[in-house]
Amino acid sequence: MAKLLLLKFFAGFLLCAVMLVSCPVETPEQENPWDDLDLMEFVSSMKIGWNLGNTLDAHNNMNPGETFWGNRPATQELINAVAKQGFGAVRIPVTWGNKVGDAPDYRIDADWLERVAEVVEYVRAAEMRAIINIHHDGADSHYWLSVRTNALTGDAKNRIDAQFRSMWTQIANYFRDSGSFLIFEGFNELHDGSWGNGSPAQRERINELNQIFVDAVRATGGNNGDRFLIVSGWVTRPSLMRHIVMPTDTVQDRLIANFHYYDPYDFSGSARWNTWGSKSLTGSNGWANENYLRNTFNDVKERFIDNGIPVIIGEYGAVRQASETGKAHRKYYMEYVTKYAHDCGFIPFYWDNGGANAGSEGFGLFSRRSPYDLLSDAEDIIAIMMKAVNEDYPLSEVTPP
Repeated sequence: MAKLLLLKFFAGFLLCAVMLVSCPVETPEQENPWDDLDLMEFVSSMKIGWNLGNTLDAHNNMNPGETFWGNRPATQELINAVAKQGFGAVRIPVTWGNKVGDAPDYRIDADWLERVAEVVEYVRAAEMRAIINIHHDGADSHYWLSVRTNALTGDAKNRIDAQFRSMWTQIANYFRDSGSFLIFEGFNELHDGSWGNGSPAQRERINELNQIFVDAVRATGGNNGDRFLIVSGWVTRPSLMRHIVMPTDTVQDRLIANFHYYDPYDFSGSARWNTWGSKSLTGSNGWANENYLRNTFNDVKERFIDNGIPVIIGEYGAVRQASETGKAHRKYYMEYVTKYAHDCGFIPFYWDNGGANAGSEGFGLFSRRSPYDLLSDAEDIIAIMMKAVNEDYPLSEVTPP
């Protein structure tokens, strides 16, 4: 009898073990605490976001590789560190490149898609929202996702449409059961390589791609039927958002507008300048000051926020400065931009590429090595950003050095 009971016990134990391995684990019922929020509430509740930059978007001539640009693979520990600092969402730029097969199927590599899903799960587990996109595939129109003049018509356009539609259909199908914490963004900074304003035909092409993106996602059903989606304009420049025609959608109030802000790049991106603002920049260097920022943001607010369309700043930031003057102005810039973005109702996403250096591309806030400590000056910058989005105070209290 004892042997029989023991055999039954082990048989039951093995059955449970097999079921745990072979059957999908149900996600908690409270996986999506934002399900009951309307569009504006859903977006505003993120408050401020963070970019997992130079990671899943890294590549070598369109061969994607998570460590190709110097960062280590993303981990749950890293994403938990981001959440602990108060960020409400993580944008996960993804380059697909040569992980996509040939026509007509354009089959996405299963292992790469699975890795993207794994990082998305890190974000869900940390109780934040996640954004995934098609990123450097369109960089400078140098690869397949081109908006150069010769790609606007004919066979070239048809091939791009087919691949773009197929990829978003596959991505959406893979995540069709994921909750509302996951947001899709059609593409990143599409332009023809000139960083100019584009032609009317090129700007209209962006609207066409936005519509293809929305249609492809919606057609997959499941939770994609009303998933929140992000659309952008030419080169994601705020001054060009007036050319965005919001896509026709099968569901109301599920589309979010997006722009990036690095003005002036000589201060924010390259650190060629170590000061910012009307108090210190004059002449040809004085254009992108506080007044320019307010006017730019006000125009976006009037066109979108005031018409019930939420806005994110998908990328922004300022690189680390070497001098004390530069450090003081970096803090001033980051507080001013973040504060006025928040006042306008925009949700800003800091661009963190892991760069620990001072100067060009030194955007990093978090070390990409365990235990994922904050990099130099990051504590001050994060504190300033969190103050700007969480405390109620007038912009006039943000004073220049």
